[in-house]
Order: sequence, then C-alpha cells, then structure tokens
Amino acid sequence: MVEYICIVISILYKQKLMINFSEIKEKIVTKIKDLKSNNQKLNIKEKINFLDQFGTLLNSWIPITSSLKIISFQTKNKGLKSIIETILWDINKWTSLKDSFSRFPYIFKIFDLSIIEMWELTWKVWEAIDVIKLKEEKTKEIKSKIIWAFVYPSIIITLALWMITIFIIYVIPKITDMYKDARVNLPILTQSVINISDFLQKNIIYICLLIILFIIGLYYFKTNDKTKIYFDKFTLKLPIAWNLIKKKILSLFTSSLWTLLKNWVIINKSLEVSAWVVNNDYYKKEILKMVDWISAWEDFSKLLWIEDISSWKENIFFPLELASAVKIWEQTWRLPDLLLKISNKYNKEMDETVKNLSTAIEPIVIIFVWIIIWTLIMAIMLPFFNMVNVI
Repeated sequence: MVEYICIVISILYKQKLMINFSEIKEKIVTKIKDLKSNNQKLNIKEKINFLDQFGTLLNSWIPITSSLKIISFQTKNKGLKSIIETILWDINKWTSLKDSFSRFPYIFKIFDLSIIEMWELTWKVWEAIDVIKLKEEKTKEIKSKIIWAFVYPSIIITLALWMITIFIIYVIPKITDMYKDARVNLPILTQSVINISDFLQKNIIYICLLIILFIIGLYYFKTNDKTKIYFDKFTLKLPIAWNLIKKKILSLFTSSLWTLLKNWVIINKSLEVSAWVVNNDYYKKEILKMVDWISAWEDFSKLLWIEDISSWKENIFFPLELASAVKIWEQTWRLPDLLLKISNKYNKEMDETVKNLSTAIEPIVIIFVWIIIWTLIMAIMLPFFNMVNVI
C-alpha cells in the first residue's frame, strides 16, 4: 500500500514539473516573439498589398486564420510570412486581432489599432481592414507628391556638385601646374578656385567625415523623442517646402479625423489618434491640447479660431476654413462631411503646389548649375587671355 502511494505521489510530482515546464516554455516563446515582432517592418507598398488581400478574403467570408494561411502560402516575402506566423500563433491562443497587431509597432500604428478594436466589437473586421488600407493609400499618395516635387532638383544638384567636386580635385591641379610653369599672374577668380581646390585636396577626408557626422546628427535630431519637436518645427519654416509640408499635415489630419468620426469613434479618441497620424510632434502637441480642451467641456472651435481677436491674427496651425467647419459642426453635427471636403481641397492644393514648385525650381536649378560651370570655365580661361596679352 505504501508503495502505491509513493508511485502516485511521484507521478503527480512529475506532472507538476511538466506543467511548470510547459508554462515556462510558453512564456519564453511569447517573449521571443515579442522581441522579434517589435523590430519587424513592412514598407507601405507591402502593407497595402497585405491589407488588400486580407480584406478581400475576409469580405468573402473566409475565416481569419484561413485567410492568413492563404496569404502566407501565396507570398514570397519572408518578413510577411514571419508576421503572419506570429498573428496565427496569437489567434490560436485566443488573442484579439488588435492585440496581435500591436506586437508590430513599426507596421500597425495607433490609427490601425483603434479602427480594428472598434470593428472587432461588431464582427466586421474586413471593414476595418479596408479603412486602414484606404488610409495607407492616402498617405502613400501624399508622400509621393512631396517626393516628386523635390526629386528632379535634388538629382540635378547632386550630379552637378559631384561633377564640380571631381573637376576641382582632379582637373584644376593639373591646370595649376601648367600656369606655374608659364609664370603667369593669376586673376583673383582663378586664384580663388585654385585655393578651393587645394583646400579640398588636403581636407577631403575630414570633409567627408564631417558630412557623415552631420547626416548622423541630423538623423538623431530628427528621431530622438526630445529633439524631434524642434526638427518638425524647423521643417515648417523652410522657405520653399513649408507650405507643402503644412498642407500634407492638414490633409492627413482632416482625412484621418474624418475616417474615425465617420466610423463612430468619439471626438476625444479621434483627435488623440489623429495626433499620431500627422507624424509631426509640433502639430501633435497642439492636437493633443484639443483633447484636454474638449475634455474640459470647452468649445472645440475656440481653440482653432483666431489667436488674437484685436488684430484678427489667424491661428498658425489651423487655417480659418478648418476652424469655420468646426464652428458649423457645433451647430449642425455634420463635421465628417465638412472634413472630407476640406481634405479633398488640401489634396487639390497640394497637386497645384507640387506642379508650381516643379515648374519654378527647374529653371532656378539650371541657372544655378550654369553659373557655377561658367565661373569654373572663366577661372580656367582668364589666365590664357593674360598670356595672349603678354605675347
């Protein structure tokens, strides 16, 4: 009898160890997946393709797990396969889709999670996926407009500076030796170009290191939580780009706020989410101030309205048409419709701004490059004219 009791106790003890071991194993696997998913990324095109496929399959009444398995089978993207594997693992553990998506902070932002959380309550997840996809397509379109406004001038200026640098470093020294042999008095322009060439030759390594340090410092200044707000404020004061950047922020703000309000997200939550969508800490701080303002039961339009009534000075963050729309909403409760019109208006203005910038910058860049090339040619040719005069 004692032997049987000992056997039962040993079996129970072993089972307890097994249970503890499996719990520890599950915690370790979960921790590894958390660490892995926190660093995983998808570019905006890959994210849109994933959302498009996922939404289409869900809209066809295919279960979430089956939809994810189909996408994983079809895609060749190893990163996406790993993301889907983690989501499936979470769903099998009865984790919500919102909590599973929150594992990937670089992919699914606070806007995405808020929309998914809302639609999970109504069991219409495909509608949430479609809303997120439309928002990503809108963001991609806006970014493309801004990039194309500066891509042509940037390429021309970069190529011109590269060619000029090579010319100064490699061509000017050979011409300098020729002038030294000829013992010609060099004009000020020629001597200045030669001095620049000498300086670049002697300090090219230090200049390259300085440029690299500047780029690293600028990246840190842009991404650091404490300094990003100053960088965002600086971008809004750039001579040429500030108007385009401001329209981009306002377009993202109004479109995201319209999307959230249209899908019955309360105004406080909508503003809080929209503050993160604009991706500008200077504006985010002002938008989050609205949340506190509304929570204190103050009129929303007062915060957007003019800053100084005596001088009728317009709010530096939000133009009068947006403040007027909010004022109308407080009387008619139709803010989503007005926000959609304003967002479309900003999109049209962005198109016109991009077109005008491209048209205006092209001749400026050409003139700039022509002046530099003409200066270099004159610096080379002036000593020849002096030699001819001497002869």
